[in-house]
Amino acid sequence: MEQPWSEEQARWIVKRAATLSQLGAEPVGPLVLPDARFFPDRFDRSPESVGKLFDRLRAHVGLDEVEADVVIVDPEEGRVVSSCSSGGCGSGVKTMSGERVQETRGGYAVAVLTTEVGHPTVLTSALSRAVGQIFLRETEGLARFAKPERGPAADLAASMLGLAPLIANGSAIEVKGCGGVKIHSTTAFGAAEAALALALVVERQALRKTGELTPGFERGLDPVIRGLYPLAKAFMEENRDVIRRVDDAPGPVERGDFSLRAAGSSFSAKLRKLFGGGKRADEDPLEALEREASIAAATGGPRRLPGAKSAKGAANLDEIRALVDESFDSR
Repeated sequence: MEQPWSEEQARWIVKRAATLSQLGAEPVGPLVLPDARFFPDRFDRSPESVGKLFDRLRAHVGLDEVEADVVIVDPEEGRVVSSCSSGGCGSGVKTMSGERVQETRGGYAVAVLTTEVGHPTVLTSALSRAVGQIFLRETEGLARFAKPERGPAADLAASMLGLAPLIANGSAIEVKGCGGVKIHSTTAFGAAEAALALALVVERQALRKTGELTPGFERGLDPVIRGLYPLAKAFMEENRDVIRRVDDAPGPVERGDFSLRAAGSSFSAKLRKLFGGGKRADEDPLEALEREASIAAATGGPRRLPGAKSAKGAANLDEIRALVDESFDSR
């Protein structure tokens, strides 16, 4: 099965997950979804409601004691047009230098552009990325990442803190126009990387038996990520021995002392494929085509969808024997 990410991308995510594991990046509750269960407050696009939204996010990941104010910024001039958080207004910041997060005397100022306030996915992903940046600053983790890595590192940190669905949705926002569907990203991660990060978070929680998955969390994913996630999930499950070492032996993983297998490359996975295991008999052809188009737009080329039927016929006895021989030869 073709993978919509490169080996280099997958290895970076696993290596840097080990770095963040050593810094204490882990969820304190369930995965946060963009719905009323996690954000019950009325949102009216005012600076106060944006500040309250950010406070909710920080509380969900255990950073609510960190002082931070949201400032609304004019994207043309970088000028702060309003400053207010639910905890109190007046950060004292007049301009932002282009950074999402800026340190202040009392904590942090988090910039939200006036153009971001009106789009829920753009806004929640931007604030989630800010949470990741604050975590890196609070844990003195920035020094462990080269400057070009710090954007993706903030995305990964936020994901590992429990905001993975919000980061993932922000990585692949569908915009429909007269020229068709285009995919825009508000994150440093591309859609494939964000799906991998989400799958790593889920597999890590399953292995550690800590935290909890929000029931039905996949329904909170937007179409592109919902299409990519099964591929990423299968990949992380194939490499659960490496994911386990992200916490049990993070040092060697951070150094890159591991290898990754493509999803479906193990002996048991090949047997399941031969016998037709895991196929989705109820796949809607039109829905599959729509998902394929969205994934292709987000990843730069056509990808085989989860559950797509293979042209290969049913497995025969010779194929099964070959797999068994291969398994024993590799030991």
